[in-house]
Amino acid sequence: LDRELAFGEMTTIAVRYEVRQPRHGAHFVIPDKHEPDQPKMVWTQSEPEYARYWYPCFDSPNDRLTSEIVATAPSGLFVLSNGSLAKSTDNGDGTKTWHWTQQQTHVPYLMSVVVGDFEAYEQKWGEVPVTSYVPRGRLADAPRSFEKTPGMMQFFSQKIGVAYPWPKYAQICVDEYNWGGMEHTSATTLNLSTLHDARAHLDVSSVNLVAHELAHQWFGDLLTCKDWGELWLNESFATYFANLWTEHDEGWNEATWDGQGDTDSYLGESKRYVRPIVSYQYNEPSNMFDRHSYPKGGRVLHMLRFVLGDERFWRAINHYVTVNQHRTVETADLRIAIEESTGETLNWFFDQWIYHAGHPQFNVTWRWDEAARQVTVTVKQTQKVDETTPLFRTPVEIELAWGTESQVKRIEVSKAEETFHFPADRRPSRVCFDPNNWILKELTAEQSKEELLDQLTNDEHVMCRVRAVAALKPFAKDDDVAAALATTLKQDPFWGVRQEAAKTLREETGDVPRRALIEALAVDTKAQVRRAAAASLARYPHDDSRAALRTAIGGDRSYFVVAEALRSLLKIDRDRCEPTFLDQLPLDSEREVVLKAACDGLVELKSTTAAEQLAAMLAGSISPQRRVTILAALARLKPDDGTIIERLHEQIGNGRRDVRRAAIDAIVEIGDPAALDTLRQRRDREESLYVIREFDEAIEKLEAKRTEFDSLRKETESLRKKNRELEERLKKLEAALSTS
Repeated sequence: LDRELAFGEMTTIAVRYEVRQPRHGAHFVIPDKHEPDQPKMVWTQSEPEYARYWYPCFDSPNDRLTSEIVATAPSGLFVLSNGSLAKSTDNGDGTKTWHWTQQQTHVPYLMSVVVGDFEAYEQKWGEVPVTSYVPRGRLADAPRSFEKTPGMMQFFSQKIGVAYPWPKYAQICVDEYNWGGMEHTSATTLNLSTLHDARAHLDVSSVNLVAHELAHQWFGDLLTCKDWGELWLNESFATYFANLWTEHDEGWNEATWDGQGDTDSYLGESKRYVRPIVSYQYNEPSNMFDRHSYPKGGRVLHMLRFVLGDERFWRAINHYVTVNQHRTVETADLRIAIEESTGETLNWFFDQWIYHAGHPQFNVTWRWDEAARQVTVTVKQTQKVDETTPLFRTPVEIELAWGTESQVKRIEVSKAEETFHFPADRRPSRVCFDPNNWILKELTAEQSKEELLDQLTNDEHVMCRVRAVAALKPFAKDDDVAAALATTLKQDPFWGVRQEAAKTLREETGDVPRRALIEALAVDTKAQVRRAAAASLARYPHDDSRAALRTAIGGDRSYFVVAEALRSLLKIDRDRCEPTFLDQLPLDSEREVVLKAACDGLVELKSTTAAEQLAAMLAGSISPQRRVTILAALARLKPDDGTIIERLHEQIGNGRRDVRRAAIDAIVEIGDPAALDTLRQRRDREESLYVIREFDEAIEKLEAKRTEFDSLRKETESLRKKNRELEERLKKLEAALSTS
């Protein structure tokens, strides 16, 4: 400063700022010899705390600020940033300057700059421009991913009761992006895989991702968690609002199915660890971006809606957003907003679901008391209760059913074991616990085969039918069960139930289920069901199964069905399938699923032809994902051809981080100590900290292998020497004996 400033005096300062290491924050995509036609791009990624690596700031989520970005780029490129475009100026020297201003406050990690050659898919929501930018040449793919965006904006604005708050909404797809998406204020950045062709669209949808990132424009941007320990206020809300969009757009069954997927995702993580959703015990902010902050928290919001009911839930959400917009928030703000708007004190709910860990594990049994004319249901909580995981208090529905007729009762559980009595005119044919799947839980229900068959055939609730399919698995070899599952595969109105039936039929081997699977593979309208049918046919080594799989490989429109059919064909036609697998290698597919399946099969077949063909493909201009898949296959094929090994070494210098990592892994898997010098040289030029770590681990492993190899060589030489000495002694003995 040129002078001392008085307290409270304002001034303007300029900071010249440069960061060389680590290479975080700003990312540059450039062509290289492997991808000479790669379009140039620049994009930034600041969450959780990488903003400091590309501009000076107080890099914390609890600091809100207005911002502006002035960026100069070559004239043919476009620059996107937050807020409104104040102006763009042609500088007359082959460059253009873009000036973006964000006049409403947001936090540092939400600032963004993207530069590249893009085409625009333009829409509107009211007077708000909605523009989705895709790399040149991909415009035809944009509607499949983005056409529903204005409808989402309308739905969220209406349900939240606070209109979309920013002057524009942009979505931009960039290359080499290592995340699914990032909710930069008014300018979401998305992975290039958000775009897909019409064939991939049979299996893959970006709607959930687009809805998730859009929901963040309220939950994460307009309101931002005050600390990473409160991350669920961003991520759980975005996760659940994407599910709410599914419910609005596709119906309750689809939303329930997706919600169970979220539950399963969290339960998978809970096998490794559990933690309170709000937790300040983290080593790095990135540790908080787990399945507790995303799907578990989303399911907790679903249960909050169940506890409050729709009208009060939405009243509470509106009050929470209205009172706290343009602020940083913590969980107490949500709890207080609920109390103020509904009069409901939910300390018990937040205590068990947010500030404690785990989830309930229910064991449910029931019996019919003929004398009392009542149904007795016993509910036990069997989770281990300790200072971290409590007994859970929750309302829950219980369905009593007689064929297609049913009644749903609502109870509340809170103890280790409770018994509930329901009057009834006659014995129910089944009882289903939590039929609408409101509660996050693990469930064991003791039911007879007859009850499960009734549930599978007659229950209107998707999750009750899905549970019946799973519970019938031990009975799958019974003729009546196999027939019922085959009928379900053919007739159930919801594709998820048909898919689960196809999976369960792999436990059978009879003619009825085989014919049902072949028919489903041929005619089911949902690719996911055909895929499950293809997978299950691996258990049916019959000529008609082989023919059905070959027909699918040659003609199914779904990449994923083709891939699954390849995997099954390997298991039931091993001696004749290699040419079919080799034919698939040149074919492109979404996420390279067909190439991966073909490579997996050829590796299992130990195909030498495949190694040569794959190595030749590396020399061409192919996609990075394709290159990574080939490298992984070559690593498992373990070729000893020097030319192939040399091709692997070349990939260590690839411009793509994922390719370099795959090449390093392949060299280690093959176990080539001769690669050590190449690895060391390339390691010294590596800029990515992640890849440097991979180099170091690879060098350490190969050095150990070389030491082991040297030890074996010395041992072998010693044995040879001893063998020669023994031979000499033997010759001398033979000579002595011959002269005696």
